[in-house]
Amino acid sequence: MKGNTAALICFRVAAWRRGVLLALLLLAALCVRAGEATLEDGARFDVRSAFLEPAERVYQLNATLDLALSRNAQGAIRDGVPVVLELDLGVNRKRRYLPDEKVAALAQRWQLHYHALSERYIVNNLNSGQQASYLSLSAALAALSEVRGLPVIDEALIDKADHYEASMRVQSTIEGGLPSALRTMMFWMDWKRTTDWYTWTLPP
Repeated sequence: MKGNTAALICFRVAAWRRGVLLALLLLAALCVRAGEATLEDGARFDVRSAFLEPAERVYQLNATLDLALSRNAQGAIRDGVPVVLELDLGVNRKRRYLPDEKVAALAQRWQLHYHALSERYIVNNLNSGQQASYLSLSAALAALSEVRGLPVIDEALIDKADHYEASMRVQSTIEGGLPSALRTMMFWMDWKRTTDWYTWTLPP
């Protein structure tokens, strides 16, 4: 009986070692692949410019983004992996002796995926429900890179006598619904990217 127990323990230890070794080899391969294919590939993932201007009694955002995807990322999109781009923006009223006051916050989200049947790239605005389709991935990314007339805050909430500062960033993530193990593997391929905060002062 003791012999059987000892043999079972040895078998489990050996299986555990093999599992650890396999995980380490997989991790090493993923790290190498991530090192070979970042989302940059010589281009940038960044906020190039942004400003708010009043139009129709609402301050609207106009921004130009650099949305570079690696060759591996582009291939994964063509294989049906959906990606979400999220734009986070905040407007704060600057105060000299008190902490700044947040007067507006916006999270705008778009989903990008490839529709194999129509052979088109679909961009869904997850805030408004609007949808657009493009013949190529580059065309879809070019459209997402130009944000125009996005409503942010009512003009009446901005006091011309005060000073305001706006900040925004953009991040790309894998859409939910993928198995957790696959999302972990995608993380090592640099799927999640976040720009630095782009900050500017609202004109008086």
